Amino acid sequence: MITHVYALKEMRRRKYRTATNIAGFVIVVATLVALVTTARGWEAVTAAPLKEIGTDLIMIYSAPVVPSGYGCYIANHLFSYPFNQNNLVEMANVAGVDRAVPVLMHRMGAIVFTGIDPCETETNAVLPKNVVEGRYLAPDDGAVALVDREYARLNNLTVGSNVVYMEVEYEVVGLVNVDAANILESHIYVTLPVCQKALPEDSTGLANIALISVSDPRKVDEVSEELVSRWPRATPITASDLAATTSGVLTIGEETAWNISIALAVVAVLFTIRSQLAAVSERTREIGILKAIGWSRSDVVSQIFIESTLQGAIGGILGGAVGYGFAWYFLSTMGGFLAVDPVVLAAGFGIALISGVAAGIYPSWRAARLTPAEALRAV
Repeated sequence: MITHVYALKEMRRRKYRTATNIAGFVIVVATLVALVTTARGWEAVTAAPLKEIGTDLIMIYSAPVVPSGYGCYIANHLFSYPFNQNNLVEMANVAGVDRAVPVLMHRMGAIVFTGIDPCETETNAVLPKNVVEGRYLAPDDGAVALVDREYARLNNLTVGSNVVYMEVEYEVVGLVNVDAANILESHIYVTLPVCQKALPEDSTGLANIALISVSDPRKVDEVSEELVSRWPRATPITASDLAATTSGVLTIGEETAWNISIALAVVAVLFTIRSQLAAVSERTREIGILKAIGWSRSDVVSQIFIESTLQGAIGGILGGAVGYGFAWYFLSTMGGFLAVDPVVLAAGFGIALISGVAAGIYPSWRAARLTPAEALRAV
């Protein structure tokens, strides 16, 4: 009988042992796919508010103050102190920093008034892509403003209308639609110098937000630590900080997900080796008969080796499906989206297959060493 046919027959005959071995590989692959996919999806969700404004890190000087009759400086709904705009030149020179963009946000009542540098079109509180009507701000603009489209609708404002903040009128030159993910959403946007002059306190040369774009997003934490070491009063806000504000959600990094999966794969291999050794022990007489009727050592090795490999392959396929099912469920509760990555699937299947192969090596070698006489004498 051909060895692979016999291997399939043995798998059907020992259904419980086969199902148990396959379940081990399913757990390994499902864990890998679920954790890695969920980690990537969650990272995308938490990074969205910063990516929307083209930044990786927000630096503020947090201030535990109560709004006065003249309003307050805010950032990400937190009160903040203004700082010297020249600090951003120094921040831009820190190793790993690509850009450092100044923003000045002020709130009076329910209205948020923001000053930006229109020259910065990749990283900013509002970007040219957000303009839905009219034009973007220009560096030499005076008393003109961009207005949030919803705010304009509620206040019957159109391009060419005037909007008032702190008793100063600004001509509306554009309407913007800011994505809900934008954590610096405002009602009125003007150029930074105009904003500095418009505020009741002397804000010339000041900003209260530094939008930091780093050259390598993987080094955000490293850059953040360096910035805080130079400006100890500063408070960094990263994607992970935003994620930490989400209650009841377990977050896990992709590297950790891979490490957990590899550890589980080792456990699955050891478990399968033990199971296969038990199977060899149960089939000692049977192996002896097969060798007595002409099976060679290679035939015995192939038969057991094929069993383990098939179990790993089946576990890999089922594990991929189960893993994506769990990932879809986890991400749906977080507001994320599921992205099927063929590389993760292939990696999961490969780990299961290699684990199956590894699990079959020693048991098959052990079975092949049995002599027909020794095997037939076994009870």
